[in-house]
Amino acid sequence: MLEYQLIRSKRRKTLSLQVKYGRVTVRAPYYVKLAFIDTFIQEKSAWLQVKLIEQQKLVNFCDFSQGSSLLFLGEPVSLNIYQAKKAQVFFSDNLATDADLLSGQPLAPRQLNVVISHRVNAKLTGTRAITTQVKKQLEGYFKQQAENLIIQRLDVISEQTALIPTKVNIRQYRARWGSCNNRGEVSFNYLLMMAPVFVIDYVIVHELCHLTFLDHSKGFWQLVEQHCPNYQQPRQWLSHHQSQLYWQNPA
Repeated sequence: MLEYQLIRSKRRKTLSLQVKYGRVTVRAPYYVKLAFIDTFIQEKSAWLQVKLIEQQKLVNFCDFSQGSSLLFLGEPVSLNIYQAKKAQVFFSDNLATDADLLSGQPLAPRQLNVVISHRVNAKLTGTRAITTQVKKQLEGYFKQQAENLIIQRLDVISEQTALIPTKVNIRQYRARWGSCNNRGEVSFNYLLMMAPVFVIDYVIVHELCHLTFLDHSKGFWQLVEQHCPNYQQPRQWLSHHQSQLYWQNPA
């Protein structure tokens, strides 16, 4: 039996399957018994296996180990992990020389340093503990950067669109880039810092338009297009880089 995540809903009337980030998700009404769902999974197992194999070929997850790669503002960066007295996360100033530019060779990715303090490192046993600590420090860094950039871009776009939220939150979501509720509050996933600024701007416009339309109706998309005429481009970028934008838990 394949492992899967089960999400139940009062409003749902049918079963649905989704394969994303190498995981199977089943959405079902509350009244459907678990035995029926297991049988349903078994009947679809061949199709699910094909989809899982297809995704494994495309997956480019960051495993938070030395030299592994992730995106920052749309550009790949390489992790450099080491220990020192003080914990910090920062970029090295790897400026390309004239010789590098004239060589025609691809430039090395920027280096994002993750420094684990000696005090914390002394308590870490095994590779998984270290990569979990690296992920934790990166999450803090991305959140801090998002609180600066996303709030800054939100202020600009709110003024341009006259769509002003009552409150703004920066947090991490498992499967969405932002949200808006009926109280006029908007939230953004700090992992948006992996995307280029034009994609971040689109997500901000998307959520601000929900202040007028709390659905994805025709009127909503017309408003999105009014404020972001080329909105299909950032949507395509998000779809194309899907596997790189997911942070899995260290193995």
